[in-house]
Amino acid sequence: MALILQDNIVLLSRGIDFLELEVQDAMGNFLVTFAPSPSCNCSEPQPCPHIQAAMTWKDTQKKEVITSKEGKAYTRQGMIRRVLAERKKRADSEKYVLKKASNSHGEHKLITAGGKTYKLTLRTKDNGYCDCSDYATNKLGTCKHLMFAKKHLSVSDDAFPFLEIYLDPLNHYQITWFGPETLPLEQQKLIRLYFGNQKFIPEKQTLMFFGFIKEAKKFKNILIRPDVLEKIESEFEKQLLFQKEADTQLDFSLIKADLFEYQKEGIQFATFRKGAILADEMGLGKTIQAIGAAIYKKQLLGFKNCLIVCPASLKMQWKAEIEKFTSETVFLPADGKFQLKDIPSYFILLTYETIVKDISYLKEQGFDLIILDEAQRIRNFETQTSNAIKALQKNHALVLTGTPIENKLVDLYSITAFIDLKLLSPLWEFSYQHCYFDVENENKITGYYNLNSLKEKLQPILLRRERTEVMTQLNKRTIIDIPVEMHPVQREMHAQLAQKVSMIVSKKLKTPYDWQMLTQYLQKMRMLCDGVFLLDQEQDISPKLKELEEILLEKLDLKVQKVLIFSEWLAVLDKIAIILQRNEIDFAVLTGNVPVKSRQKLVDQFNTDQRCRVFLCTETAGSGLNLQSADTVINFELPWNPAKKNQRIGRIDRIGQKNSKLTIINLIMRDSIETKLIQGLKLKQDLFDSILETGNESDDVDLTEKAQFLQELEHAFAEQEHPKDEIQEILQKGIDFLSGIYKISTGKELNPEGCRLEKDIHTGEWVIRFKID
Repeated sequence: MALILQDNIVLLSRGIDFLELEVQDAMGNFLVTFAPSPSCNCSEPQPCPHIQAAMTWKDTQKKEVITSKEGKAYTRQGMIRRVLAERKKRADSEKYVLKKASNSHGEHKLITAGGKTYKLTLRTKDNGYCDCSDYATNKLGTCKHLMFAKKHLSVSDDAFPFLEIYLDPLNHYQITWFGPETLPLEQQKLIRLYFGNQKFIPEKQTLMFFGFIKEAKKFKNILIRPDVLEKIESEFEKQLLFQKEADTQLDFSLIKADLFEYQKEGIQFATFRKGAILADEMGLGKTIQAIGAAIYKKQLLGFKNCLIVCPASLKMQWKAEIEKFTSETVFLPADGKFQLKDIPSYFILLTYETIVKDISYLKEQGFDLIILDEAQRIRNFETQTSNAIKALQKNHALVLTGTPIENKLVDLYSITAFIDLKLLSPLWEFSYQHCYFDVENENKITGYYNLNSLKEKLQPILLRRERTEVMTQLNKRTIIDIPVEMHPVQREMHAQLAQKVSMIVSKKLKTPYDWQMLTQYLQKMRMLCDGVFLLDQEQDISPKLKELEEILLEKLDLKVQKVLIFSEWLAVLDKIAIILQRNEIDFAVLTGNVPVKSRQKLVDQFNTDQRCRVFLCTETAGSGLNLQSADTVINFELPWNPAKKNQRIGRIDRIGQKNSKLTIINLIMRDSIETKLIQGLKLKQDLFDSILETGNESDDVDLTEKAQFLQELEHAFAEQEHPKDEIQEILQKGIDFLSGIYKISTGKELNPEGCRLEKDIHTGEWVIRFKID
């Protein structure tokens, strides 16, 4: 009982069947665990005095101490104990080289096995400073480097040789001073003027400390750490932005679009913040809001450049929207090896892959503004992509993500770290405040809590609007075309089929067999866009399926949204069903194989069962059905027939539809038949039915319309095998090679004007022809 009375028991973590306590006595600190039976890590016979004390303590506590069936939740002391032990373990295992200063209180240098150098200072045996990033954010007052140094250095009793101004990790990184007990009179007055009788400066007085910085310059023995200056500078910028926002009325005519009011609010929010997360629900126009904020930062803050980082499939979409809505040009570098001073454009577009590949060049640049699209790419803070993105230097940052913050809080932690490294840091503090952990696997998160507190922390930088909040401002239908990047295998197979189409189209006379093969090749190209597995069952390749899974899990909120997914092919629906099962999403499937009498039952289930969130459907099976409980249609592929696209939408846009605003999402494979034909051809309905509908043998089509179809087809597939510039490059290389051979053989120069590039209309082969005198 003495142990309890002396308050020497600390709660470390808790769960519904789990309790972890630290029991302290004269011999040390001991770990007592109830899981559910008690055990102690001491060497005494059990039940030992520590267990007995822990059981008594446990009985005196309120029942709420052990509450969660989600897993175990750490207390602050418990999590600190864990992370300190982890750092000590690493400090003991690392092979560091320590270069000691002449004075034990001086600046020591620690060199890692990788050759990185850190500077350390030991104020006392328990108090020190390190210039590493972990020390700057971990709120522990130590790091593995300091732990290693303390183990190999002895701190003398000599007076501390200088007056140090630093940010105290143990006191929320407030400006703090440390120095010898006796200071020169002038320095005593300076300290008393700014610190009074305290060791730290209250947050609200941070800007006033700028006067201390100026006064301190005349004293050689006053050391001001760089992070102190950074904190003051950051606070000044925050105040300037606040004042700028109060004094400025944005002129939205600079954006060539009719903006909704919530979009204007989003632009305003992002423009006047050093860092912001725009997390509007999918389809609410985050891109145009980001472009608007970038334009106003240029106008009001004098920014010279804006780097946009996005997935490869969205690169051209960003370029098109910037050029559509602004008067700015866009620079699309082939790689990241460029210098900002050489680029005339304000906007620079790079992919995540390019950032990773060329980070050694890019991290030397200093960007005024970085916009991250699809920011969930950096949600795992241990990945190469996340590390590369966070190595970029920037003044301001804007992050776009449609993922609800409740989905995965640790993902949000990583994204927020790009905006403001200290807002949710350190990770251990974030974890004990919001995460439940698995009892067996301490690194596995099993649940989250305290979400309202998290939302309050994020309020200064995060803006999220859901469709229900802005519904009155929206058009009835929101159409979202999502470009998807081809897999290399798809690209190669697509090119081979396109070449066969081009050969048939190039023929002057076409037999009925040619028309039959043309239809087959075009259909195979469409199938290929959905997935290689539709043509080759041994290759399970489908970027569209990956994109769809991300949409369902990350961009839509299936707690409130119901989704209708269309595909013409049963094999595609089977693959989607596997994804839904894997992610425990309830769904219904309606195909032509389902008996007619059973179809209405499936429809009723979808419309009435709140657990059933997704309805998978083929073209024929969906005809005439009323699925008005859905508010979202996803076209895994667009049909040839324009009317059928409208019929799909009509399945949910009917009398009785409960949702006044509908979302239509189209997955479109970039640089494929889907973009070349579906977006390019403008044909009459009977032409689609006659030529492109499988199983339709009617030939009752006007010949002029067929000629139009062939003309547009030929234009769509012109130079399909090689873009124009690539053909010219190949031609030039061929000329150079043959010129060299010709000169070696004859001693004469080959006249390049006598060569030409031709395409054989029967074989589709490209041929270089030379005229030799």
